[in-house]
Amino acid sequence: MEADDQLLSSSPDINKKWLTEKMRHTEDLVIIDFQAVKEGQDDITVCYLRGLADETKLRELELSISDRNSSSLQRMLSSKYKLHKIAEAATELALGRTVLLFHNKQLGIAYDTLDVQLRNVEEPVSEASVKGSRSGFTESFRNNLALIRYHCPSPDLMVEYRSTGIITKLGLAVVSIGGVTNPSLLKEVHRRLDEIPGDLVPGDNTIEEWIVDNQGTLLPLIESTERPDRVVGGLLEGRIAIVVQGSPFVMMLPFVFLQAFQVSEDYAWNYYIGSSIRIMRLLCAIIGMLLPGFYVATVTFHHELVPTPLLQSIASAKEPVPFPAVVESFSMMIAFEIMREAGVRMPKQVGQAVSIVGALILGQAAVQAGIVSPIMVIVAALTGIATFTLPSTAINYVIRMIQFGMTLLASLMGYVGIVAGVIMLMTYLSSLRSFGVPYLSPAAPFDFELLGDIAIRRPSTFNSKRPTLFHPLRRLRYRNGAKK
Repeated sequence: MEADDQLLSSSPDINKKWLTEKMRHTEDLVIIDFQAVKEGQDDITVCYLRGLADETKLRELELSISDRNSSSLQRMLSSKYKLHKIAEAATELALGRTVLLFHNKQLGIAYDTLDVQLRNVEEPVSEASVKGSRSGFTESFRNNLALIRYHCPSPDLMVEYRSTGIITKLGLAVVSIGGVTNPSLLKEVHRRLDEIPGDLVPGDNTIEEWIVDNQGTLLPLIESTERPDRVVGGLLEGRIAIVVQGSPFVMMLPFVFLQAFQVSEDYAWNYYIGSSIRIMRLLCAIIGMLLPGFYVATVTFHHELVPTPLLQSIASAKEPVPFPAVVESFSMMIAFEIMREAGVRMPKQVGQAVSIVGALILGQAAVQAGIVSPIMVIVAALTGIATFTLPSTAINYVIRMIQFGMTLLASLMGYVGIVAGVIMLMTYLSSLRSFGVPYLSPAAPFDFELLGDIAIRRPSTFNSKRPTLFHPLRRLRYRNGAKK
């Protein structure tokens, strides 16, 4: 019989031998035998990995085993982690649980004693907010699920545990709301998770790459967030969350393009303010994507569209610069990306100083040296600042990469190149799907009712229906459809 199919033996010595071999004779495996204190009781072998198990919990466990009539031992014996195979016991040990093997019985149980030092709940780093909830996910699997339950205290919240990976059993939790989430969508998520063939699944991004509809796209087809309130908001719309062990990000699916410009803070402000800020983000995305190309196309091909005084100012500023506008643009965009990446990767205090020095001193020095023109520095700075307003880091990177392509097309064909680039981009976006949902929904196919709460922030009193994008079972948000 294969080791993975080997059933637990009634002999403790055989179980210990098989388990030691299954764990590759690792030296941090601790095995302790406890003898029965009364006649008729079974001896128990306790196994755990040193460093993963909490010492306090282990002492409590030992006391409970010594006192076989204690209520804590009875609760432990009713554990849902029943073991019948050696491979199951080895997997539970690797997950940080303590395994109890009963002598003279082909049975074992796993008791949760995991203790890994992780950071406390803090404000999300990548999704900071001025108003609203400040709690964010951490690397703790249990804490992340607890935060979701805290923000959504409903008996309808459904959590389904599973694991993926052949060598490393990475823990997952598929979270949905019963009666709201479409069962066909939930079934499709489980099917795709079951088809992940990898030996090792390092984290949530690897899982995302395996389960998305289009694995070769640059665009994010699954949302990642650090905010529990954003996850709960998505669950109430009929979406599904995937919590991954060891990751401070929770995946939300399906995901459409326009949701990348939404933040949960929009609903913490008056809907006029929330709508204005959301529209501003959309405009900033357009600026970040097209402004460098528009500048290159204008100064290279379309001088007649620029007012004469402004054209004279641009010409005088570019006179000492020996490079064409496209070279200026690419050099400034690349320099800006280098400074941005340096500011992110360096320690926080030093990173801010690097960004300031790069933006002020190097920019001014480049202008004085005649390498770039002052207006090109303004264009690059405005483009970079516009991309900073985008709440989704993934979309931020995508916009910054698209601007290089748009600038290249503009240098070849002017405004015609920009229009061609926009048409190709919209065509490509229209072809994408996120778990069957069109990526440009509700703009394409057009749905005015849904667009009213995606492009702008609609008042809560006018938002009595859930979006049909994700095919929720329960369409009405309010009891009997009444506005509250």
